[in-house]
Amino acid sequence: MALASLQPQPSVSAPARSLPPVENGDWVFRLGPSRESRLIQQVGGGDYSHIGMIVSTSPQALVAHATTDDDPERPDQVLLSPLTEFVDPRHARAFAIARPDFLDAEQRLQVSAAVRDEVGQPFLLEPRNLAHRYCTTLLADAIRMQHPGFAPQWQRLDLPVFHGEYLFPRAFAEYPGITWLYRYSIVE
Repeated sequence: MALASLQPQPSVSAPARSLPPVENGDWVFRLGPSRESRLIQQVGGGDYSHIGMIVSTSPQALVAHATTDDDPERPDQVLLSPLTEFVDPRHARAFAIARPDFLDAEQRLQVSAAVRDEVGQPFLLEPRNLAHRYCTTLLADAIRMQHPGFAPQWQRLDLPVFHGEYLFPRAFAEYPGITWLYRYSIVE
């Protein structure tokens, strides 16, 4: 598993300058600075609280992701964000990029097109057995269209507000057949 692990000092431009080349279908993980992000990370385990997918690389890398608060003018929906904005320290205390090698290049292209087609659709945080569209399910549903055997581990929650099975970024980070391209964390 290839890994470029870099720990530069905090800077808005440091991560963007040193990002590796990305391809459509690459996964971009992040840990946000908000309390909500920390809660998602704690409940779901793992290092990250959010995930998106590279859906365009030219003229700049763009990430499609389902979120509640990245853009106050467009809350609770699937957004298209420049990669540099997605990983900006305002949104990311840590981030990583991984390539799902269990998909071939054509499958990754098809998956990224399906994810991009969801831009503007509403964010739906619901358990597995109900209609849902949040960061992980956005990707998982599109991946299963190209690779029906894709089976990330869902997690059962029995919390005051959340009951049922939910899918967290950790399930993607631990999925077999991925290559880590880059990891970045702001040293605190």
